[in-house]
Amino acid sequence: MVSTRLLKNLPLEVLEQIFSYLPLCDRKSVSLVCRSWNNIVFSRRFLKDVTLNLDATWDRSKVYYLRTSTRRYRNLFVFVISDTCSPYNFEFIEEILKLFGQELESFQCNTKLSAIQLRNVIECVPNILELIVEVDATTLNHEQNFPAIRRLHRLESVNNVLQIRSLDMPKLARLKAKFATSLDAMESMDVLRRITPQLRSLELVSKESFSSIDELRCPKVEVLKLSGEIFIGSDAVRAFFGGFKCLKDVRLDIDVDDVMLGVIIRACPGIENLHFKNQYFESDTFQLLERLENLKTLSIDGSIDYRIKLKCKPLVSVTRFCFQLDILEDEASVFNEFKQMLPNVVDLGITLFAPENLDSVLVHACQHFPGIRRLTIYDAALFMCTVTDAGYQILGSLDRLEELKVDSADVEVEFMQPMVRLKRLEYRFHSIADQELMMLADLYPDLKYLGISWCANVTAQGVREFRARLPGCVVLLD
Repeated sequence: MVSTRLLKNLPLEVLEQIFSYLPLCDRKSVSLVCRSWNNIVFSRRFLKDVTLNLDATWDRSKVYYLRTSTRRYRNLFVFVISDTCSPYNFEFIEEILKLFGQELESFQCNTKLSAIQLRNVIECVPNILELIVEVDATTLNHEQNFPAIRRLHRLESVNNVLQIRSLDMPKLARLKAKFATSLDAMESMDVLRRITPQLRSLELVSKESFSSIDELRCPKVEVLKLSGEIFIGSDAVRAFFGGFKCLKDVRLDIDVDDVMLGVIIRACPGIENLHFKNQYFESDTFQLLERLENLKTLSIDGSIDYRIKLKCKPLVSVTRFCFQLDILEDEASVFNEFKQMLPNVVDLGITLFAPENLDSVLVHACQHFPGIRRLTIYDAALFMCTVTDAGYQILGSLDRLEELKVDSADVEVEFMQPMVRLKRLEYRFHSIADQELMMLADLYPDLKYLGISWCANVTAQGVREFRARLPGCVVLLD
């Protein structure tokens, strides 16, 4: 009680600084202490990263309480169970927008809006910065005028939004566009050609062939992500990438052969982070990377033969290496080649998808990169791979490891080894339970951060006990 009284006497600026370190779940607890603290932790500043999630089917009763709330939410997500938004459901959305529309900076809806509904949304949110929406193509009228979205910084068009030719977004800097058909992409080209010269970040996803991509010019784009059926022929690649001047971060979730990779690297030698797929990596593939003198992150996905000999010069600028590889036998030989090519890697990301070679891949990767400080283990298989004794022993031998993230893979805490420098640990989609939290506290007494996401067996009581054991460790339970 004394400590609470002393805290109440602190200046507002100091309280804000203290509360800024708390995760949302703890800020909710703080808000119950008194009205003034509630006003602080749910002020406009602290609501920047908080999203109000509403279900149009089940959450209608919440409108009454939201009307009397002092919280001015900046981010809104509305879930509608149907494929299109009925007038009844849109009435609910409009009522929420009347309450928070002036403050809203982000609006997302999972269902298809009609063109008129989207226009009404835009009119209600004059300060919107981020819009993630889908439009029912059957309701589009190319002659219809839309109000300018003057502050919009990021747009995610799930489908058809870019077919609205009157869209005026003068400050748009980030665009993610998904196209279900070639016709969707074709009908969006007028708007795409107009806005891509102003973008800083561009992500395109197309389920069918997107043959007009060479018509786009992106001189300011620094971040590019492509997936699906994007390119037809090297001429389209050459024309598209020839329009980039500032490209630094590239993620290509498409098959990239050596011809295409060579065109991209020659056109954009300043790339710093590169992810690409290749059905069959060869030595020549990696030799092309020598030209990327500023490359910091290399991420690859595909197949590689254990007999490969990498003839390229060491890529000394690369400090982060991520891979998902189907290795044909003898992983030791492959990772020995990678170690020679990547001598300065301190951050390793391993994506597992074949249970039969989980341990051998993990062991050989860690043996050849013993100096890593960060390690991420992600399981992309349908059933979670289980790490065995050999895997636990190799993890325990990483005496410089400071950060470990386990995403979906099954790592049994009771078999884990001490890691003297470990400061940050994250679990996601895992079967970890309360009793294992106590084991982690004993194993890693110097832990400063523990993140737990989608771990259903962890309770609030378990987290409290862990915090009591390690008071200097921040715990985020999501």
